[in-house]
Amino acid sequence: MDPISVAVGCGSLISLIAKTSITINSFVREVRGARADLDAVSRELHSLSNVLDLLADDGAVQLPEQLTAQVSSILQNCQGVVAEIEVALKAHAGGGNVKQRVGWAWTGHGDMEKLRSSLEAHKSALNIAVDMASL
Repeated sequence: MDPISVAVGCGSLISLIAKTSITINSFVREVRGARADLDAVSRELHSLSNVLDLLADDGAVQLPEQLTAQVSSILQNCQGVVAEIEVALKAHAGGGNVKQRVGWAWTGHGDMEKLRSSLEAHKSALNIAVDMASL
């Protein structure tokens, strides 16, 4: 895996995060009870996007080959988590306000917390890669 692939992966994930952020904002307008949960996810996505910017700009060229492969794997996993966020939001969208609120309270809240936690773990791993690149 070459450094260019990491930079492209970062850019692709940043674009996906931007799209997901728009979906989150729309969903919060429909399901007000989801705002606190999705604010936490939005903050995590924003923070992840900042790390990706650093990694794409500075870190990818300086990373050792083995670390580059690991970073690439983390990026793929992050894309999967962000895609799962989109799927979860679409699953709880529509169907009337009461149905949405009940569905969100029943399963959405817990699902989103797991996804947020996963994003946080991936972001931490990428932060370590950025720190290693700056050494």
